[in-house]
Amino acid sequence: MSLQNPILDNQPDKRCNNVNYIELNDVPDKGVVICDKAGAIITANNYFCELIISNLNKLEGKCLEPELFSNIGSLKNTCNFKQLLEGTKKRYEFQIVKKDATVVFIEVKAKKVAGNNVAYFFKDISEQRILNLELQELTHNLEISNQDKSRFIAVLAHDLINPFNSILGFITLLKSNLKTASIDTIEKYVNYIEAASQNTYNLLEDTLGWIRSENGNLTVHKGTHEINSLVIAVVKNYKANSNTKNISIHFEEEEKMYAFCDANMIKIVLRNLLSNAIKFTNKNGEIHITITTSAKETKIAIKDNGIGISKKLQAQLFSTDRVHRRDGTAQEKGTGMGLLLCKEFINKHNGKLYVTSKEGVGSTFTFTIPKVLEELNTK
Repeated sequence: MSLQNPILDNQPDKRCNNVNYIELNDVPDKGVVICDKAGAIITANNYFCELIISNLNKLEGKCLEPELFSNIGSLKNTCNFKQLLEGTKKRYEFQIVKKDATVVFIEVKAKKVAGNNVAYFFKDISEQRILNLELQELTHNLEISNQDKSRFIAVLAHDLINPFNSILGFITLLKSNLKTASIDTIEKYVNYIEAASQNTYNLLEDTLGWIRSENGNLTVHKGTHEINSLVIAVVKNYKANSNTKNISIHFEEEEKMYAFCDANMIKIVLRNLLSNAIKFTNKNGEIHITITTSAKETKIAIKDNGIGISKKLQAQLFSTDRVHRRDGTAQEKGTGMGLLLCKEFINKHNGKLYVTSKEGVGSTFTFTIPKVLEELNTK
């Protein structure tokens, strides 16, 4: 027998107390229930019966109330549901906590129809609510990200002004004393200008790399690479820096280690981490580089016995809300951008970058990258 709704058709039906109705099962994606003025169910469509895991024979004559949903779970905000039945609300959203603890969001609307009856339209809006919640969370995260980047750009602008002021100041001094200054004084000024220029260049280079990564314009060229050779090349590049402070760098390669990575990106990460280790290690200190592998990843750790990092600063190292800069043990200057760039590059490899440190003892920066596939590792 067809289920109908007392709205359009003038054909009487004994089972529905001679009310007029249209096909309820033709209503798409909605559960429809027709109640008399006392709240007793006259009829309902298949969608509603499936929603509450029941059948029409059991529903006819019963009152539309929260207990009807007990087959699937418990109904929240039952007082508001009662307001809907009493006619004080025309639209209402409620939640059903199912027996497996999942939550179903239902929208219900009430509309008066023929013969003082009331039609209730039930719709499962769980997917829509979940999408809305995800959109709200995404919007919130984007707002926070934009605020962080705005603060970061403001700090970056300040960081660029300072070295340029130093460069311009030393150039002015050099020009004004060029004819009377000794060679040693001129050399000192030139060294200052060179150091400030190099610091500014490093800051710009790191910043541009970070911006390209953030904007998605940085192309990642992954391949199978031997990590040992990358480490050795970077250590060689920083030999002069470590010799200046008589810092010994230890890297014992027991076997060749491979990873699936962008070699240039990983060299930049190694350069930044090794440079920081040298910078924050005292004279006659030591730095140890180790590579270990598991079934899924290659892990590289750079450990120093330098000045260490406070717990508070560790928690802020990879945050973009401000650039963290500290002078090295020999007053070396830093840009504060290196670790942010490292973090972005390791993220591009689906790896992790983290630090363990204790003030006065030293720091260990560790990052992971996917290990090369076994069949490639045998080549």
